[in-house]
Amino acid sequence: MDKPGQRIACVAHAGTNSAVICHLLGLAPTPWEWERFVLGHASITRLEALKIGDGYVFALSPLSDLEHIPREDRTN
Repeated sequence: MDKPGQRIACVAHAGTNSAVICHLLGLAPTPWEWERFVLGHASITRLEALKIGDGYVFALSPLSDLEHIPREDRTN
């Protein structure tokens, strides 16, 4: 992330997205990554990179946001 405001979109299944989230948050991997963060179908999760010293840390918010999908169209 060399440019301020730069964005990267990752569109994938819940297990893949959970593995990416865990990696960026510095959590040790587990065989059940998809259970660690429960993500709804077509949900949006945002990670923000925060520069600290020579590196970055990541903040998570929101997790599995579904507000862009009408309630009657949501699945689990």
